[in-house]
Amino acid sequence: MESKNLCPSTAATVFACQSIVNSFAENIYELAHIRKEWNVSYANSLKREAQEIVDKMAATGNIKATLEKLKVWRELMISSLTDIGIIRASVKNDYKNDKPFQKEFYQLLGYNDFFSDAKNGDHYSMFRFVRVFADNLTPELREKILTGGLDPHIVDRVVDNARELENFSECFSLMNDTNVISEEDREKIEKLYSEVRDISRLATAYYYFDPQKREAFNFFKALRNLR
Repeated sequence: MESKNLCPSTAATVFACQSIVNSFAENIYELAHIRKEWNVSYANSLKREAQEIVDKMAATGNIKATLEKLKVWRELMISSLTDIGIIRASVKNDYKNDKPFQKEFYQLLGYNDFFSDAKNGDHYSMFRFVRVFADNLTPELREKILTGGLDPHIVDRVVDNARELENFSECFSLMNDTNVISEEDREKIEKLYSEVRDISRLATAYYYFDPQKREAFNFFKALRNLR
């Protein structure tokens, strides 16, 4: 990987995956009964895969700069998706008796297309979600969302963040640029993410009544805790 072009979304994927993999390994004896392939050997293998990718990024010598850029990207994403979640809950409350408007709201602002993948840590879905939300938020739709008393700053902040996130739009094309990330490295990252995403979904369901452990398998929490 060329550090000069290492996208913060790529780094975020790797570091969040590593955090979740470590939690998985720590709790493997409790989680092992959920799936037959989940055992100590499998957990240790995932830890090695994640560490190898992190070590390769660190070896570029520019990991500090990447982490600094990641902080900006991460805060924009987390802020936007937190606000989007609040807006969704507000609309569900304010328009509980207006199902047609709820359906229109979910479709127009990207909830149907991106919400599920975004909350499970898909960074490209996060980026597209925020952008679609801002692009499709008409003055009329904004006014209707705010009718029930929602703080307008919450809605406006998503739009402002979408503009700032455009500075990172090139990151997602870089993920497919073999001059920046080799095909082998990209495949390793995608494989790791796919496996960790599946672990995250099952583990968060298993720890539904244990908030502390559940958060250890949540991509957003893992992003927020990155240092």
